[in-house]
Amino acid sequence: MKSSEKLDRSVVCVTGGTGFIGGHLVDALLERGCEVRILVRPTSSLQYLQTRGIRVFTGDLNASELPAKWLDGADYLFHCAGLTIAKTRAEFFRCNAYACESLYRSAVDLAGKTLRAVVHLSSLASVGPAETGQTVDESTACRPVTHYGQSKLAGEKIALKFASELPMVTLRPPVVYGPREKNFFEYLKQLARGWQIQIGAGQRYLSLIHSTDLVRAMIVAAENPLAGGGQTFFVTDGGNYSWDDVAGQALSVLNQTARKIIIPESAMTGLALLLEAVHVFRDSAPLLDRQRMIDIRQSVWTASSEKFFETFQFHPMYDLKDGLENTFAWHLQQRWL
Repeated sequence: MKSSEKLDRSVVCVTGGTGFIGGHLVDALLERGCEVRILVRPTSSLQYLQTRGIRVFTGDLNASELPAKWLDGADYLFHCAGLTIAKTRAEFFRCNAYACESLYRSAVDLAGKTLRAVVHLSSLASVGPAETGQTVDESTACRPVTHYGQSKLAGEKIALKFASELPMVTLRPPVVYGPREKNFFEYLKQLARGWQIQIGAGQRYLSLIHSTDLVRAMIVAAENPLAGGGQTFFVTDGGNYSWDDVAGQALSVLNQTARKIIIPESAMTGLALLLEAVHVFRDSAPLLDRQRMIDIRQSVWTASSEKFFETFQFHPMYDLKDGLENTFAWHLQQRWL
């Protein structure tokens, strides 16, 4: 793995810096003595950020012009901002695709001569699920099954379009977990309460990565010239798991047992319809809707990271057990459990 000296004390711009992944990235950059510049919406919360050493700029990625001083003279750009829950396909595309056009055009105009690397954070959802018994990799044809996945693929295509003008690399993580994460942790929280929730009768499989390892991978990709030219990499912890594997490891960490509750898919689809109806007259989107049910019904959400591991000699710090121990410890300390 390449030394972090290239990135130390550099000027780094981050989108999504107040979010789960972006926030952990900002922490890591500050530890390296970087001047960190984040672009935030006026309503963004800085709750978990160490504000010392951070320059905060207010702006909208969909605006025709971004704050010039945010990008001016930047050495690195990490695009972590994105929408994972939305009411319409148009909302997903506005935030996950069209915003990339504005961002990268501004990066070319304002920092094209100084940027050493641009890391575009995408998702396994941009490719879609694997066939039963298989695992997707970088050679797999992209067939996203949801509006979210389609919008992330559209964002990737825009990033690739700018790869001739910017030193671009795209990373596709699977489910990301760790301190501060809320969605996957809801499943872990039910296990802590003694309930192993399973939707549908069949076993399902997934890949995972701890937030610390994803941040490490992003920095490694930024520092290494082998990542340039618009290349795309999957980044996981190297394992593929059944949900029973996840539950078993989590319960082992907690030193307790849980009762398995199987909820029919039809019941969850009905609940999704109800939640959609409730949110018709609300600004917010429901956590569960029919699009989310498409994700849930897929049997295999697994990916191979062999290309990334071999290219950068990268080794994840956390396997599933260690990652869950770290995650539970933080959430217990913060009294989320």
